[in-house]
Amino acid sequence: MPRHSVVLLGTEEGRRLVARKCREAGVRFAAFEELVEAELDQQGKKKKKGLWEEFDRILEEIEVEKEGG
Repeated sequence: MPRHSVVLLGTEEGRRLVARKCREAGVRFAAFEELVEAELDQQGKKKKKGLWEEFDRILEEIEVEKEGG
């Protein structure tokens, strides 16, 4: 499913709002987009095999970035 199917990411105003919230939370906007895309890639599947592992990988990268690594 395309990224623009998420309404907030489908408009420039929405992307700015999400980007601002990401900055406030110390999360790269690109990391947020990766999380959204991981979920969207799983839509329609009965079993979401690998989704949690993908989330864990992305969230671990965020933690490393926050720690300065």
